[in-house]
Amino acid sequence: MARHHSRSRSRSRSRSPVRRKRYDDPRERRREQRSPAPSGLLVRNISLSARPEDLRVPFERFGPLKDVYLPKNYYTGEPRGFGFVKFRYPEDAAEAKSHLNRTVIGGREIRIVFAEENRKTPQEMRRVSRVSSRKSYRRRSPSFSPRRRYHCE
Repeated sequence: MARHHSRSRSRSRSRSPVRRKRYDDPRERRREQRSPAPSGLLVRNISLSARPEDLRVPFERFGPLKDVYLPKNYYTGEPRGFGFVKFRYPEDAAEAKSHLNRTVIGGREIRIVFAEENRKTPQEMRRVSRVSSRKSYRRRSPSFSPRRRYHCE
């Protein structure tokens, strides 16, 4: 009977890598699908009145798009003057960048670079803005402390 247990254990050990591979499989597939060439473009100097359609039309000539996103300030809701255009295929993104960089859209000369990161969620943007505002507050607070003002008077 002891041998039976050791066999069942050895079987479970030999099968565990297969199980792990199944769990890791979706992640591995995602990594393989991401080609080294980026398919997202960061478009700078966009008119503040621009809408996603204003970018979709000229960029779509170069290939199918996945997403057009114009970020807004989380607190004020105002446009931030840049946007992201995500292509289905990296080759189309490269072609669009080479043809549309420094062209005029909406009365402004746009500048295009490859986007380095994927789109952030609103929660991630809130975290980033909170951290940056805290840092700037902490930096200013010692120089503007009420005690120093009282000592100067």
